[in-house]
Amino acid sequence: MSTTCCRLSLLAAIILEVAGTSVMKLSRETWPVLGMGCMYLLLGLSYFFLARAVVKLPVGVAYATWEALGLTLVTIVSVTLLGERFDAVRLTALGLILTGTLLVHHGTGRGGADDSAGTPPGKGGRP
Repeated sequence: MSTTCCRLSLLAAIILEVAGTSVMKLSRETWPVLGMGCMYLLLGLSYFFLARAVVKLPVGVAYATWEALGLTLVTIVSVTLLGERFDAVRLTALGLILTGTLLVHHGTGRGGADDSAGTPPGKGGRP
């Protein structure tokens, strides 16, 4: 599986997570049983695609990206479709989450002298 395919899987995982979480809220009063079934299906598919994404992407980077972008998109959906409020505290929190995700991505694979990430076992890395 190519890195591009893994990135597309991560994007699909994010979109499915946002859809599943949004359906959970939207279906609460109108069609709760069908809505919950749909939510479980969408979240299950989200985890499936997240698992496909980590074939080539570092787990920490993939998970941080999935959570941060998912949370940002869920917040946008909740403000635009559900009428929830958006204030400076939420904006600051989302900014910090996205900044943390960028730091995780930037720091991956850049450890100290004893970092053997990317070195196969038996080639100077840990077994």
